[in-house]
Amino acid sequence: MHFAKSDTVRSPFGKNQYLRSTQDVKYESYTFGKALIPSVTIDGDVQKVLQPGTVIAKATSGADSGKVGVYQATTPTDGRQTAANIVGVVDTFLAWELLERDANVAVAYEATVVQAWCFEYNAAGAAIALTNATRDAILALPNVELKFK
Repeated sequence: MHFAKSDTVRSPFGKNQYLRSTQDVKYESYTFGKALIPSVTIDGDVQKVLQPGTVIAKATSGADSGKVGVYQATTPTDGRQTAANIVGVVDTFLAWELLERDANVAVAYEATVVQAWCFEYNAAGAAIALTNATRDAILALPNVELKFK
């Protein structure tokens, strides 16, 4: 058997760290809908990479109602654009699974996190650093106890 080695340099990516402390972290399990995250192109390959620290919201309408996906303040029309539907930040790293199927994820709803290490998605479908507006919306939620450092 012969393996061909490519000399092409690949873009590195790995699991994001978002927790300030691992003490007193509480998680809830959810089903993440494979259609509820935008695709990205990495080295010419279409991927769906879910990074830990991404703000997650529940879809309340459409085919994936009851599942969770990435929070986007403007684009979706399935409930994920509504700050009141935010359930926390995801802890699970999914590098390819969402290309093929829905997946179970752990979402931190009580934790101390670093705001600059957390993500949300903008209208263009790109992951961006968590904005102050979204942070403030999370702080106002009654069932999510995230402390930002």
